[in-house]
Amino acid sequence: MIGLYRREWNLSVPEFDLVIVGGGSAGLELARMATRAELNVALIEQGVSSGRHIFQRIPLMVGKIIGNSRFVDVWRSIPLTSAGGFARPILAGRGLGGSSRINGNVAYAGPRHRYTQVYDKIGLNFSDILRELSPGASNAAPRVHTWTDGLSELFLKTTVADGARLLDDPDDDFFGASPLHVNTRWGLRHNHLEAFYRQAKKSKLTIVQGTAKELIFTDSRVSGVVLVSGVEIHAQEIILSAGAIGSPTLLLNSGIGDSAMLRRAGIAGKLDQPHVGRHLKDHANLRIPFSCPEHDTLNQKTRGFKALAEGFKFLTGQSDTILRGPGASAGLNVEWDNPYRIQLVHFTQDRSQVGTKGIVFEKVRGASLGMYALWPYSEGSVELTSKELRIDPGFLADHRDMTTTLQALSHARNLIFQMGFAPHSNHIDDETLIRTGVYSGYHLIGSNRMARTARDGVVAPDFRVHGIDGLSICDASVMPDHLSSHSYLATIAQARMLGHQRGWI
Repeated sequence: MIGLYRREWNLSVPEFDLVIVGGGSAGLELARMATRAELNVALIEQGVSSGRHIFQRIPLMVGKIIGNSRFVDVWRSIPLTSAGGFARPILAGRGLGGSSRINGNVAYAGPRHRYTQVYDKIGLNFSDILRELSPGASNAAPRVHTWTDGLSELFLKTTVADGARLLDDPDDDFFGASPLHVNTRWGLRHNHLEAFYRQAKKSKLTIVQGTAKELIFTDSRVSGVVLVSGVEIHAQEIILSAGAIGSPTLLLNSGIGDSAMLRRAGIAGKLDQPHVGRHLKDHANLRIPFSCPEHDTLNQKTRGFKALAEGFKFLTGQSDTILRGPGASAGLNVEWDNPYRIQLVHFTQDRSQVGTKGIVFEKVRGASLGMYALWPYSEGSVELTSKELRIDPGFLADHRDMTTTLQALSHARNLIFQMGFAPHSNHIDDETLIRTGVYSGYHLIGSNRMARTARDGVVAPDFRVHGIDGLSICDASVMPDHLSSHSYLATIAQARMLGHQRGWI
Protein backbone atom coordinates (compact mmCIF):
# COMPACT_ATOMS: atom_id res chain seq x y z
CA MET A 1 0.00 0.00 0.00
CA ILE A 2 1.19 3.55 0.47
CA GLY A 3 2.18 3.05 4.11
CA LEU A 4 -0.20 5.66 5.50
CA TYR A 5 -3.18 3.66 6.74
CA ARG A 6 -4.71 4.51 10.13
CA ARG A 7 -7.45 2.51 11.82
CA GLU A 8 -8.12 3.10 15.54
CA TRP A 9 -6.21 6.37 15.94
CA ASN A 10 -8.41 9.24 17.13
CA LEU A 11 -8.46 11.38 14.02
CA SER A 12 -10.40 14.25 15.61
CA VAL A 13 -7.09 15.91 16.43
CA PRO A 14 -5.51 17.43 14.50
CA GLU A 15 -8.10 18.79 12.11
CA PHE A 16 -7.37 18.26 8.42
CA ASP A 17 -7.69 20.80 5.66
CA LEU A 18 -9.65 18.32 3.56
CA VAL A 19 -11.40 14.99 4.00
CA ILE A 20 -12.17 12.98 0.86
CA VAL A 21 -14.67 10.14 1.24
CA GLY A 22 -13.92 7.49 -1.35
CA GLY A 23 -10.65 6.37 -2.95
CA GLY A 24 -11.97 5.70 -6.44
CA SER A 25 -10.98 7.50 -9.63
CA ALA A 26 -12.12 10.96 -8.57
CA GLY A 27 -11.04 10.64 -4.95
CA LEU A 28 -7.49 9.64 -5.82
CA GLU A 29 -7.13 12.41 -8.38
CA LEU A 30 -8.41 14.96 -5.87
CA ALA A 31 -6.02 13.67 -3.19
CA ARG A 32 -3.09 13.81 -5.63
CA MET A 33 -3.81 17.41 -6.58
CA ALA A 34 -4.68 18.64 -3.07
CA THR A 35 -1.59 17.21 -1.38
CA ARG A 36 0.65 18.73 -4.06
CA ALA A 37 -1.07 22.04 -3.25
CA GLU A 38 0.16 21.57 0.37
CA LEU A 39 -3.26 20.68 1.88
CA ASN A 40 -3.36 18.17 4.73
CA VAL A 41 -5.69 15.47 3.39
CA ALA A 42 -7.45 12.50 4.97
CA LEU A 43 -8.67 10.01 2.36
CA ILE A 44 -11.32 7.59 3.67
CA GLU A 45 -11.63 4.32 1.76
CA GLN A 46 -13.67 1.36 2.96
CA GLY A 47 -11.92 -1.25 0.82
CA VAL A 48 -8.69 -3.02 1.76
CA SER A 49 -7.30 -3.49 -1.75
CA SER A 50 -4.28 -1.46 -2.83
CA GLY A 51 -5.40 -1.73 -6.44
CA ARG A 52 -2.27 -3.74 -7.20
CA HIS A 53 -3.50 -7.30 -6.93
CA ILE A 54 -2.23 -9.29 -9.90
CA PHE A 55 -5.80 -9.82 -11.13
CA GLN A 56 -6.28 -6.04 -11.10
CA ARG A 57 -3.03 -5.45 -12.96
CA ILE A 58 -3.63 -7.93 -15.81
CA PRO A 59 -6.62 -6.44 -17.64
CA LEU A 60 -8.48 -9.63 -18.58
CA MET A 61 -8.09 -11.20 -15.15
CA VAL A 62 -10.53 -8.80 -13.48
CA GLY A 63 -13.19 -11.16 -14.80
CA LYS A 64 -12.10 -13.51 -12.01
CA ILE A 65 -12.73 -11.00 -9.20
CA ILE A 66 -15.76 -9.14 -10.51
CA GLY A 67 -18.02 -10.71 -7.88
CA ASN A 68 -15.48 -10.84 -5.03
CA SER A 69 -16.50 -8.64 -2.07
CA ARG A 70 -12.86 -7.78 -1.37
CA PHE A 71 -12.73 -5.88 -4.65
CA VAL A 72 -16.35 -5.10 -5.49
CA ASP A 73 -19.50 -3.79 -3.82
CA VAL A 74 -22.44 -5.82 -5.10
CA TRP A 75 -26.01 -4.59 -4.78
CA ARG A 76 -29.25 -5.82 -6.32
CA SER A 77 -31.63 -3.42 -7.97
CA ILE A 78 -35.33 -3.50 -7.23
CA PRO A 79 -37.34 -5.67 -9.67
CA LEU A 80 -37.57 -3.54 -12.80
CA THR A 81 -40.99 -3.42 -14.45
CA SER A 82 -39.36 -1.88 -17.54
CA ALA A 83 -36.83 -4.73 -17.74
CA GLY A 84 -38.83 -7.92 -17.52
CA GLY A 85 -39.67 -7.61 -13.84
CA PHE A 86 -36.27 -8.92 -12.77
CA ALA A 87 -33.68 -7.44 -10.38
CA ARG A 88 -30.23 -6.76 -11.81
CA PRO A 89 -26.77 -6.75 -10.16
CA ILE A 90 -25.22 -3.32 -9.60
CA LEU A 91 -21.43 -3.34 -9.11
CA ALA A 92 -18.83 -0.78 -8.03
CA GLY A 93 -15.15 -1.20 -7.22
CA ARG A 94 -13.73 -1.21 -3.68
CA GLY A 95 -10.25 -0.24 -2.55
CA LEU A 96 -7.88 2.30 -4.01
CA GLY A 97 -8.76 3.02 -7.61
CA GLY A 98 -12.34 1.87 -7.13
CA SER A 99 -14.08 0.83 -10.34
CA SER A 100 -11.07 1.88 -12.43
CA ARG A 101 -9.28 -1.25 -11.13
CA ILE A 102 -12.02 -3.75 -12.00
CA ASN A 103 -13.50 -2.23 -15.17
CA GLY A 104 -12.79 -3.02 -18.81
CA ASN A 105 -9.98 -0.42 -18.74
CA VAL A 106 -11.46 1.36 -21.79
CA ALA A 107 -10.25 4.98 -21.84
CA TYR A 108 -12.44 7.50 -23.65
CA ALA A 109 -13.08 10.95 -22.18
CA GLY A 110 -15.79 11.50 -24.79
CA PRO A 111 -16.19 14.04 -27.59
CA ARG A 112 -15.76 17.75 -26.85
CA HIS A 113 -19.10 18.62 -28.43
CA ARG A 114 -20.84 16.42 -25.85
CA TYR A 115 -19.25 18.34 -22.97
CA THR A 116 -20.44 21.54 -24.65
CA GLN A 117 -23.99 20.17 -24.87
CA VAL A 118 -24.04 19.12 -21.24
CA TYR A 119 -22.06 21.86 -19.47
CA ASP A 120 -22.54 25.06 -21.48
CA LYS A 121 -25.92 25.60 -19.86
CA ILE A 122 -24.29 25.72 -16.42
CA GLY A 123 -21.28 27.75 -17.47
CA LEU A 124 -18.43 25.22 -17.44
CA ASN A 125 -15.88 24.86 -20.24
CA PHE A 126 -13.93 21.59 -20.29
CA SER A 127 -11.70 22.38 -23.28
CA ASP A 128 -8.48 22.74 -21.28
CA ILE A 129 -9.35 19.73 -19.10
CA LEU A 130 -9.87 17.50 -22.13
CA ARG A 131 -6.53 18.59 -23.56
CA GLU A 132 -4.90 17.44 -20.32
CA LEU A 133 -6.40 13.98 -20.80
CA SER A 134 -5.55 13.71 -24.50
CA PRO A 135 -3.00 11.12 -25.64
CA GLY A 136 0.50 12.48 -25.17
CA ALA A 137 -0.46 15.05 -22.52
CA SER A 138 2.18 15.28 -19.80
CA ASN A 139 0.04 13.93 -16.96
CA ALA A 140 -2.18 11.56 -18.96
CA ALA A 141 -2.01 7.80 -18.50
CA PRO A 142 -0.69 5.87 -21.52
CA ARG A 143 -3.44 5.06 -24.04
CA VAL A 144 -2.86 2.27 -26.54
CA HIS A 145 -4.87 -0.07 -28.76
CA THR A 146 -5.90 -3.24 -27.02
CA TRP A 147 -5.09 -6.67 -28.47
CA THR A 148 -6.57 -7.67 -31.79
CA ASP A 149 -7.17 -10.86 -33.77
CA GLY A 150 -8.86 -12.06 -36.93
CA LEU A 151 -12.36 -11.64 -35.51
CA SER A 152 -11.56 -8.04 -34.49
CA GLU A 153 -10.28 -7.24 -37.96
CA LEU A 154 -13.34 -8.82 -39.55
CA PHE A 155 -15.66 -6.75 -37.35
CA LEU A 156 -13.92 -3.50 -38.24
CA LYS A 157 -13.78 -4.36 -41.94
CA THR A 158 -17.51 -5.16 -41.88
CA THR A 159 -18.45 -1.89 -40.17
CA VAL A 160 -16.53 0.05 -42.83
CA ALA A 161 -18.24 -1.90 -45.61
CA ASP A 162 -21.52 -1.07 -43.89
CA GLY A 163 -20.74 2.66 -44.19
CA ALA A 164 -18.88 3.53 -40.98
CA ARG A 165 -15.67 5.54 -40.87
CA LEU A 166 -12.60 3.77 -39.49
CA LEU A 167 -11.11 5.94 -36.74
CA ASP A 168 -7.67 5.61 -35.25
CA ASP A 169 -8.90 7.13 -31.99
CA PRO A 170 -12.48 8.30 -31.32
CA ASP A 171 -11.30 11.01 -28.96
CA ASP A 172 -13.06 13.95 -30.57
CA ASP A 173 -14.10 12.54 -33.94
CA PHE A 174 -16.38 10.19 -32.04
CA PHE A 175 -18.73 8.56 -34.51
CA GLY A 176 -17.18 5.65 -36.36
CA ALA A 177 -15.44 2.33 -35.70
CA SER A 178 -12.11 1.74 -33.98
CA PRO A 179 -10.12 -0.71 -31.89
CA LEU A 180 -10.60 -0.14 -28.18
CA HIS A 181 -8.12 2.13 -26.41
CA VAL A 182 -6.97 1.16 -22.93
CA ASN A 183 -4.70 2.55 -20.20
CA THR A 184 -1.92 -0.03 -20.18
CA ARG A 185 1.87 -0.12 -20.06
CA TRP A 186 3.79 -3.30 -20.93
CA GLY A 187 0.43 -5.04 -21.03
CA LEU A 188 -0.45 -4.13 -17.42
CA ARG A 189 -3.23 -1.80 -16.32
CA HIS A 190 -1.69 1.64 -15.84
CA ASN A 191 -4.11 4.46 -15.07
CA HIS A 192 -4.49 7.32 -12.62
CA LEU A 193 -3.87 5.09 -9.61
CA GLU A 194 -0.24 4.92 -10.71
CA ALA A 195 -0.15 8.73 -10.96
CA PHE A 196 -1.52 8.90 -7.43
CA TYR A 197 1.12 6.57 -6.02
CA ARG A 198 3.88 8.39 -7.88
CA GLN A 199 2.84 12.01 -7.34
CA ALA A 200 0.71 12.38 -4.20
CA LYS A 201 2.70 14.12 -1.45
CA LYS A 202 2.88 11.46 1.25
CA SER A 203 3.75 13.87 4.05
CA LYS A 204 0.39 15.59 3.49
CA LEU A 205 -1.73 12.45 3.16
CA THR A 206 -3.38 10.08 5.62
CA ILE A 207 -5.34 7.16 4.23
CA VAL A 208 -8.03 5.91 6.59
CA GLN A 209 -9.42 2.43 6.10
CA GLY A 210 -13.01 2.69 7.25
CA THR A 211 -16.62 3.17 6.20
CA ALA A 212 -18.26 6.58 6.46
CA LYS A 213 -21.54 6.39 8.38
CA GLU A 214 -22.77 9.99 8.34
CA LEU A 215 -21.69 13.60 8.16
CA ILE A 216 -21.08 15.83 11.19
CA PHE A 217 -22.85 19.20 11.25
CA THR A 218 -21.87 22.37 13.09
CA ASP A 219 -24.88 24.62 12.59
CA SER A 220 -25.38 24.78 8.79
CA ARG A 221 -21.86 23.63 8.04
CA VAL A 222 -20.55 20.11 7.53
CA SER A 223 -17.43 19.86 9.67
CA GLY A 224 -16.55 16.18 9.62
CA VAL A 225 -17.38 12.53 9.04
CA VAL A 226 -18.31 9.78 11.49
CA LEU A 227 -17.08 6.30 10.62
CA VAL A 228 -19.03 3.12 11.39
CA SER A 229 -16.42 2.44 14.09
CA GLY A 230 -17.42 5.69 15.83
CA VAL A 231 -14.21 7.54 14.95
CA GLU A 232 -14.76 11.17 13.96
CA ILE A 233 -12.62 12.92 11.36
CA HIS A 234 -12.88 16.71 11.12
CA ALA A 235 -11.75 19.07 8.38
CA GLN A 236 -12.27 22.51 6.89
CA GLU A 237 -13.94 20.89 3.87
CA ILE A 238 -15.46 17.50 3.09
CA ILE A 239 -15.61 16.14 -0.47
CA LEU A 240 -17.71 13.07 -1.23
CA SER A 241 -16.25 10.87 -3.98
CA ALA A 242 -18.01 7.62 -3.14
CA GLY A 243 -19.72 7.15 -6.50
CA ALA A 244 -23.21 7.24 -7.91
CA ILE A 245 -24.54 4.89 -5.22
CA GLY A 246 -22.26 5.64 -2.26
CA SER A 247 -22.40 9.45 -2.30
CA PRO A 248 -26.20 9.87 -2.35
CA THR A 249 -26.52 7.10 0.25
CA LEU A 250 -24.22 8.97 2.64
CA LEU A 251 -26.18 12.19 2.07
CA LEU A 252 -29.47 10.44 2.80
CA ASN A 253 -28.11 8.78 5.94
CA SER A 254 -26.98 12.25 7.06
CA GLY A 255 -30.43 13.80 6.62
CA ILE A 256 -29.84 15.48 3.27
CA GLY A 257 -32.52 14.48 0.77
CA ASP A 258 -36.22 14.42 0.12
CA SER A 259 -37.84 15.25 3.46
CA ALA A 260 -40.76 12.88 2.97
CA MET A 261 -38.47 9.96 2.10
CA LEU A 262 -36.24 10.69 5.08
CA ARG A 263 -39.24 10.84 7.40
CA ARG A 264 -40.50 7.47 6.17
CA ALA A 265 -37.01 6.01 6.67
CA GLY A 266 -36.86 7.32 10.24
CA ILE A 267 -34.01 9.75 9.55
CA ALA A 268 -33.99 13.26 10.99
CA GLY A 269 -33.95 15.70 8.10
CA LYS A 270 -31.36 18.49 7.97
CA LEU A 271 -31.84 19.76 4.42
CA ASP A 272 -34.80 19.12 2.16
CA GLN A 273 -33.16 18.39 -1.20
CA PRO A 274 -35.41 16.20 -3.37
CA HIS A 275 -32.80 15.76 -6.14
CA VAL A 276 -30.50 13.65 -3.93
CA GLY A 277 -30.60 10.12 -5.33
CA ARG A 278 -32.73 11.13 -8.32
CA HIS A 279 -31.74 11.22 -12.02
CA LEU A 280 -29.64 8.04 -11.77
CA LYS A 281 -28.59 6.93 -15.25
CA ASP A 282 -26.74 3.94 -16.65
CA HIS A 283 -25.97 2.43 -20.03
CA ALA A 284 -28.58 -0.33 -20.33
CA ASN A 285 -26.45 -2.97 -22.01
CA LEU A 286 -27.76 -5.78 -24.20
CA ARG A 287 -25.63 -8.52 -25.77
CA ILE A 288 -26.59 -10.87 -28.56
CA PRO A 289 -24.41 -13.97 -28.94
CA PHE A 290 -23.45 -15.44 -32.29
CA SER A 291 -21.64 -18.53 -33.53
CA CYS A 292 -18.26 -18.06 -35.21
CA PRO A 293 -17.05 -21.62 -35.88
CA GLU A 294 -13.80 -20.63 -37.61
CA HIS A 295 -12.56 -18.39 -34.77
CA ASP A 296 -11.30 -19.17 -31.29
CA THR A 297 -12.70 -16.70 -28.75
CA LEU A 298 -12.14 -16.31 -25.03
CA ASN A 299 -14.44 -19.31 -24.59
CA GLN A 300 -11.57 -21.41 -26.02
CA LYS A 301 -8.49 -19.26 -25.34
CA THR A 302 -8.99 -19.33 -21.56
CA ARG A 303 -8.89 -23.14 -21.31
CA GLY A 304 -6.20 -25.81 -21.36
CA PHE A 305 -3.16 -25.50 -23.61
CA LYS A 306 -4.57 -22.43 -25.34
CA ALA A 307 -4.67 -20.61 -22.00
CA LEU A 308 -1.03 -21.59 -21.38
CA ALA A 309 -0.13 -20.26 -24.82
CA GLU A 310 -1.78 -16.93 -24.03
CA GLY A 311 0.15 -16.75 -20.76
CA PHE A 312 3.42 -17.42 -22.60
CA LYS A 313 2.65 -14.66 -25.12
CA PHE A 314 1.92 -12.24 -22.28
CA LEU A 315 5.13 -13.06 -20.40
CA THR A 316 7.22 -12.68 -23.55
CA GLY A 317 5.75 -9.28 -24.37
CA GLN A 318 3.68 -10.22 -27.42
CA SER A 319 0.94 -7.72 -28.20
CA ASP A 320 -1.74 -10.07 -29.52
CA THR A 321 -2.52 -11.89 -26.29
CA ILE A 322 -6.01 -11.69 -24.80
CA LEU A 323 -4.51 -10.90 -21.37
CA ARG A 324 -3.56 -7.37 -22.50
CA GLY A 325 -7.10 -6.07 -22.72
CA PRO A 326 -10.72 -6.55 -21.71
CA GLY A 327 -12.94 -9.18 -23.23
CA ALA A 328 -13.88 -6.67 -25.94
CA SER A 329 -11.57 -5.40 -28.68
CA ALA A 330 -13.42 -2.99 -30.99
CA GLY A 331 -16.45 -0.75 -31.05
CA LEU A 332 -18.69 1.36 -33.26
CA ASN A 333 -20.36 4.63 -32.23
CA VAL A 334 -23.36 5.38 -34.43
CA GLU A 335 -24.73 8.89 -34.92
CA TRP A 336 -28.52 8.56 -34.94
CA ASP A 337 -31.53 10.38 -33.44
CA ASN A 338 -30.28 9.04 -30.11
CA PRO A 339 -26.68 7.81 -30.73
CA TYR A 340 -25.80 4.25 -29.80
CA ARG A 341 -22.75 2.01 -29.45
CA ILE A 342 -22.09 -1.53 -30.69
CA GLN A 343 -19.08 -3.36 -29.24
CA LEU A 344 -17.43 -6.67 -30.11
CA VAL A 345 -17.23 -8.95 -27.05
CA HIS A 346 -15.05 -12.05 -27.48
CA PHE A 347 -17.04 -14.42 -25.29
CA THR A 348 -20.50 -15.62 -24.36
CA GLN A 349 -21.79 -16.05 -20.82
CA ASP A 350 -24.89 -16.49 -18.73
CA ARG A 351 -24.98 -12.95 -17.32
CA SER A 352 -27.26 -13.96 -14.45
CA GLN A 353 -24.57 -16.31 -13.09
CA VAL A 354 -21.77 -13.88 -12.14
CA GLY A 355 -20.77 -14.81 -8.59
CA THR A 356 -17.79 -14.84 -6.26
CA LYS A 357 -15.76 -16.74 -8.87
CA GLY A 358 -16.31 -14.03 -11.44
CA ILE A 359 -17.32 -14.38 -15.08
CA VAL A 360 -17.64 -17.93 -16.37
CA PHE A 361 -17.19 -18.19 -20.14
CA GLU A 362 -19.31 -20.70 -22.00
CA LYS A 363 -17.64 -23.51 -23.94
CA VAL A 364 -19.34 -22.93 -27.30
CA ARG A 365 -17.35 -21.36 -30.12
CA GLY A 366 -19.02 -17.97 -30.05
CA ALA A 367 -18.82 -14.25 -29.32
CA SER A 368 -21.28 -11.40 -28.75
CA LEU A 369 -22.14 -7.92 -29.88
CA GLY A 370 -23.06 -5.60 -27.03
CA MET A 371 -25.08 -2.43 -27.57
CA TYR A 372 -26.63 0.50 -25.73
CA ALA A 373 -27.92 4.04 -26.20
CA LEU A 374 -24.99 6.42 -25.63
CA TRP A 375 -27.05 9.29 -24.19
CA PRO A 376 -30.07 7.53 -22.63
CA TYR A 377 -33.11 9.48 -21.47
CA SER A 378 -34.24 6.96 -18.84
CA GLU A 379 -33.69 7.83 -15.19
CA GLY A 380 -33.81 5.83 -11.98
CA SER A 381 -33.13 6.54 -8.33
CA VAL A 382 -31.33 5.69 -5.10
CA GLU A 383 -33.68 5.68 -2.11
CA LEU A 384 -33.66 4.70 1.55
CA THR A 385 -36.45 3.00 3.42
CA SER A 386 -36.52 2.06 7.08
CA LYS A 387 -35.21 -1.37 6.09
CA GLU A 388 -33.02 -1.11 3.01
CA LEU A 389 -31.32 0.77 0.21
CA ARG A 390 -33.43 0.68 -2.95
CA ILE A 391 -31.63 1.09 -6.29
CA ASP A 392 -33.63 1.57 -9.48
CA PRO A 393 -31.34 2.09 -12.52
CA GLY A 394 -34.42 2.96 -14.60
CA PHE A 395 -33.47 0.77 -17.58
CA LEU A 396 -35.61 1.53 -20.65
CA ALA A 397 -38.13 3.51 -18.62
CA ASP A 398 -38.23 6.12 -21.40
CA HIS A 399 -39.71 4.79 -24.65
CA ARG A 400 -37.06 6.65 -26.67
CA ASP A 401 -34.37 4.36 -25.27
CA MET A 402 -36.34 1.29 -26.35
CA THR A 403 -36.61 2.75 -29.86
CA THR A 404 -32.84 3.30 -29.93
CA THR A 405 -32.05 -0.17 -28.61
CA LEU A 406 -34.34 -1.77 -31.20
CA GLN A 407 -32.42 0.12 -33.90
CA ALA A 408 -29.07 -0.94 -32.40
CA LEU A 409 -30.23 -4.57 -32.21
CA SER A 410 -31.28 -4.57 -35.85
CA HIS A 411 -27.96 -2.97 -36.86
CA ALA A 412 -25.97 -5.49 -34.81
CA ARG A 413 -27.80 -8.44 -36.36
CA ASN A 414 -27.06 -7.11 -39.83
CA LEU A 415 -23.37 -6.79 -38.96
CA ILE A 416 -23.30 -10.38 -37.72
CA PHE A 417 -24.83 -11.62 -40.96
CA GLN A 418 -22.44 -9.48 -43.01
CA MET A 419 -19.50 -11.03 -41.12
CA GLY A 420 -20.77 -14.41 -42.32
CA PHE A 421 -22.14 -15.63 -38.98
CA ALA A 422 -25.55 -16.23 -37.44
CA PRO A 423 -26.99 -14.85 -34.19
CA HIS A 424 -28.15 -17.47 -31.71
CA SER A 425 -31.82 -18.09 -32.30
CA ASN A 426 -34.56 -16.97 -29.93
CA HIS A 427 -38.29 -17.38 -30.03
CA ILE A 428 -39.47 -14.10 -28.55
CA ASP A 429 -40.11 -10.71 -30.06
CA ASP A 430 -37.32 -8.12 -30.03
CA GLU A 431 -38.83 -5.87 -27.38
CA THR A 432 -39.22 -8.78 -24.98
CA LEU A 433 -35.69 -9.92 -25.81
CA ILE A 434 -34.38 -6.48 -24.90
CA ARG A 435 -36.38 -6.05 -21.71
CA THR A 436 -35.49 -9.48 -20.35
CA GLY A 437 -31.87 -9.41 -21.54
CA VAL A 438 -30.71 -5.92 -20.59
CA TYR A 439 -28.06 -5.53 -17.87
CA SER A 440 -26.08 -2.72 -16.29
CA GLY A 441 -23.16 -1.31 -18.26
CA TYR A 442 -21.76 -0.27 -14.84
CA HIS A 443 -21.55 3.36 -15.97
CA LEU A 444 -23.81 4.85 -13.30
CA ILE A 445 -24.02 8.64 -13.09
CA GLY A 446 -26.25 11.56 -12.17
CA SER A 447 -27.66 10.77 -8.73
CA ASN A 448 -26.36 14.09 -7.29
CA ARG A 449 -26.48 16.00 -10.52
CA MET A 450 -24.88 19.41 -11.03
CA ALA A 451 -27.13 22.41 -11.73
CA ARG A 452 -27.06 26.17 -11.29
CA THR A 453 -29.68 26.15 -8.53
CA ALA A 454 -31.02 23.81 -5.84
CA ARG A 455 -34.32 23.70 -7.74
CA ASP A 456 -32.63 21.64 -10.46
CA GLY A 457 -29.82 19.71 -8.79
CA VAL A 458 -27.68 18.94 -5.76
CA VAL A 459 -24.32 20.60 -6.44
CA ALA A 460 -23.40 23.96 -7.97
CA PRO A 461 -20.96 24.33 -10.90
CA ASP A 462 -18.19 24.73 -8.30
CA PHE A 463 -19.07 21.24 -6.92
CA ARG A 464 -20.31 22.67 -3.59
CA VAL A 465 -23.61 21.30 -2.31
CA HIS A 466 -26.42 23.83 -2.58
CA GLY A 467 -27.58 25.05 0.85
CA ILE A 468 -24.72 23.65 2.98
CA ASP A 469 -21.29 25.05 3.73
CA GLY A 470 -18.16 22.92 3.87
CA LEU A 471 -19.47 20.08 1.69
CA SER A 472 -18.70 19.28 -1.96
CA ILE A 473 -19.24 16.27 -4.20
CA CYS A 474 -16.99 15.21 -7.07
CA ASP A 475 -17.59 11.85 -8.72
CA ALA A 476 -19.80 10.36 -11.42
CA SER A 477 -22.89 11.16 -9.36
CA VAL A 478 -22.67 14.88 -10.24
CA MET A 479 -22.58 14.40 -14.03
CA PRO A 480 -25.71 16.03 -15.47
CA ASP A 481 -25.71 13.45 -18.27
CA HIS A 482 -23.54 10.83 -19.97
CA LEU A 483 -20.43 12.26 -21.62
CA SER A 484 -18.75 9.24 -23.18
CA SER A 485 -19.20 5.60 -24.06
CA HIS A 486 -17.37 4.78 -20.79
CA SER A 487 -17.40 6.90 -17.63
CA TYR A 488 -13.88 6.48 -16.17
CA LEU A 489 -12.04 9.31 -17.94
CA ALA A 490 -15.12 11.53 -17.80
CA THR A 491 -15.00 11.16 -14.00
CA ILE A 492 -11.30 12.11 -13.97
CA ALA A 493 -12.17 15.16 -16.11
CA GLN A 494 -14.54 16.38 -13.41
CA ALA A 495 -11.90 15.93 -10.70
CA ARG A 496 -9.48 17.97 -12.81
CA MET A 497 -12.11 20.68 -13.20
CA LEU A 498 -12.51 20.95 -9.43
CA GLY A 499 -8.72 21.06 -9.03
CA HIS A 500 -8.50 23.95 -11.49
CA GLN A 501 -11.31 25.81 -9.76
CA ARG A 502 -9.63 25.49 -6.35
CA GLY A 503 -6.21 26.48 -7.69
CA TRP A 504 -4.61 23.12 -6.91
CA ILE A 505 -3.11 22.78 -10.40
